[in-house]
Amino acid sequence: MRVVSLVMVMLVATDPAVAEDSPTPAAKQLKALVDQYDQKGGATTFAKRFLALAEEHPKDPAAVDALLWIVENVRGRSETTDALELLTANHIDDKELGPACGNVARSRSLAAETLLRALLEKSPQAEVRVQACYYLALLLDSEAVVVDQLRAAPDLAPRVLQYYGKDYGKHLASLNPDELAKQREQVYETMLKSFPNVAAQDTTLGAVAEKALFAIRHLSVGRVAPDIEGEDVFGKAFKLSDYRGKVVMLTFWGHW
Repeated sequence: MRVVSLVMVMLVATDPAVAEDSPTPAAKQLKALVDQYDQKGGATTFAKRFLALAEEHPKDPAAVDALLWIVENVRGRSETTDALELLTANHIDDKELGPACGNVARSRSLAAETLLRALLEKSPQAEVRVQACYYLALLLDSEAVVVDQLRAAPDLAPRVLQYYGKDYGKHLASLNPDELAKQREQVYETMLKSFPNVAAQDTTLGAVAEKALFAIRHLSVGRVAPDIEGEDVFGKAFKLSDYRGKVVMLTFWGHW
C-alpha cells in the first residue's frame, strides 16, 4: 500500500509549572514488558502479555499503548484481532489512534476495517478522523487489488488464505467487486467533502480523492472507457467511441 504523510497543524499549550504525574501501576508494568521484549524478543509470545495488561486495566492510558504495541508488532494473529476489537470497544476517543491508523490498516484483519470506520464516524478528534479516512481508503483499495487477482486467477485462493489467515482470507475471497467499488467511492467522497485541503506530501487529500474516484468510475475492469480523440498515424481524426463494440488495442508512445 502507498503511504502518504498527512500534515495536521496543532497548537498545544503547556504549563511548565505542572509536574508530570507519577506513572500508574499499569504504565510501570507496560514499561517492564517493553524492556523485557527488547532484551528477549518474541513478539507473538509477548502479545499475550500485552493483551492481558490491557484487559486488566481497560481504563488506564497504558491499555491503549499495550494494544497499539500488538497492532504494530504482530499481524495476522488472533491477538491482533483481539487488540483491534478492544480498541474499537473501549478507546475510540483516544487521540493516539490517529498516528496508529497506518498500522491498523496493515494488520491483515477484518477488525481493522471495523476500527477505521468507527474512528471515521465517531472520533471527536479531527486529526484522527482524517487518518482513519485516508487509511480506510487504502485498506479498501488493497482489498480491491486482491479481488481482481482472484478473479483473474482463482487458483491463487489457497495462497491468499495462507498469507492473510483463514478468516480474513475467506472474507477477501467472498467480496463482491461491485459492492467493494461502491464502498471505496463512499470513503473517497467523504475524503473529498470533509478533508479536501489536508496536505498529503506534495498534494492534498481532495486531489487524492478526485483521482481515485475517476479511476474507480472510469478505469476499472468492466467500466466504459473514457473517450479519446486524436489522430492516427496517417493524420486521420478519430474517436475511441467510433469503435464501440469492437475489440480495440491502444498503444501509447511518444518522443521526449
